Amino acid sequence: MFTCRRIIGVFSLLFSSIAAAEKTPTDWLDSMNLAHQTLNFTIPMVHLEPNSAQTYLFEHGVSDDRQVVYIAALSGPVRHSYRIDNVVTYMEPESRPYSINAGQIIGPSPAIFVGKTQHIIDNYSLTMIEKGRIAGRVTQLIRLKAKDKNRFNYILWLDVETKLLLRYDLFDLNNNLLEQVQAVGLHLNERPSDNVEKLAAQPTSETVMIPSTAQDNWRLKWLPAGFEVKASDEHRVVSTVENVDYLMLSDGLTQVSVYIAKAQQAELPAKLQTNNGLSVANFRRGLTDITVVGRIPYETALKIAQSVAPNE
Repeated sequence: MFTCRRIIGVFSLLFSSIAAAEKTPTDWLDSMNLAHQTLNFTIPMVHLEPNSAQTYLFEHGVSDDRQVVYIAALSGPVRHSYRIDNVVTYMEPESRPYSINAGQIIGPSPAIFVGKTQHIIDNYSLTMIEKGRIAGRVTQLIRLKAKDKNRFNYILWLDVETKLLLRYDLFDLNNNLLEQVQAVGLHLNERPSDNVEKLAAQPTSETVMIPSTAQDNWRLKWLPAGFEVKASDEHRVVSTVENVDYLMLSDGLTQVSVYIAKAQQAELPAKLQTNNGLSVANFRRGLTDITVVGRIPYETALKIAQSVAPNE
């Protein structure tokens, strides 16, 4: 009987391994989407950039048919945010909490790839590579290689058992590591945590709409595939009395800021780049200075800046 059980166990493991091997990268992404939308879990994580490290707590749960995501900084100033269904609330130091309609919390998070399968398929070539280990758990690595030169590349580390994303690495076009978000633990919960249940039980927050003429004043004649204007605003620059029109662009994976202002006497440097992949492109058109800032190739940032035109 013991031998028979051992044989059955061996065959079960073999068939499980074969089934896992037969899964395509798209199958893994679909499984990741389901896991991140249905499981109750907590992930302590670290966000690493050149010369920078921040620790966060990421929590997800479903309570009373409401999906809750909670992210809190564990070091530095107290900052936390949470999403209940499609309403995101931000709580930052020295500012009043505010809520907006959004399907995703802005910032480093294991959830940034969730629900983006079609965008990923359209803009990246997917390749399954070797297995790895994160937080003591076996993971499947999947490489996302950009199909164009307008965005950077990723490697995803998916937990083999739960299909949750436990790590992602961001690389520039020269394969330099720019950013890493990694779990340092994974706690699976049979039921939502007390924090998730408390958030799910509260009334839906009233969302704010910041009035702005920025998107009415300007149009972009070109954007990389998948990018669109997600927000617009007017900023007051500290060093001047001038208002600056602001547009926030995103493809769901990265954010790009566009600043449009009256040209100053001193012309800004055309190009700035940092060691964490942040590109700054400045372009002057007539009496207008346009600055584009984002974690994208400089050439793409410059092309976006050159595409900004006034609405007529």
